[in-house]
Amino acid sequence: MIDTATHLAEIYTSEAGAVYQCDRRNRIMLDFAGQRSLLKIEAFLRLKHAVDSINLDEMASSPARAADFDIVTVCGCDRCYVLTLPELCSLKELLAGARFMLELNSMLHECLHAELV
Repeated sequence: MIDTATHLAEIYTSEAGAVYQCDRRNRIMLDFAGQRSLLKIEAFLRLKHAVDSINLDEMASSPARAADFDIVTVCGCDRCYVLTLPELCSLKELLAGARFMLELNSMLHECLHAELV
């Protein structure tokens, strides 16, 4: 069970879900498709890589019934995602937005810290 009383900082939100940062537990919370997953940053990055490696164009153009969905699971993630093409597109956008915001926050922190020193 995820402790929702913990202070969460919103990283990125889209229509598909949201990504939060929990400083207390040093974790990323992914809220997607009505489910919440608590991930270490390494597992978050592995999940993003796994989703990015799926060829959405090939999936969309394939007539095979098995191409209607994909299964995504990574080490360190408590969920196995069985996603359709629209869900994969939404998750891909959510993870990309969150990754961008994490990188931006890191760069801002470095710049501010460099000026203070």
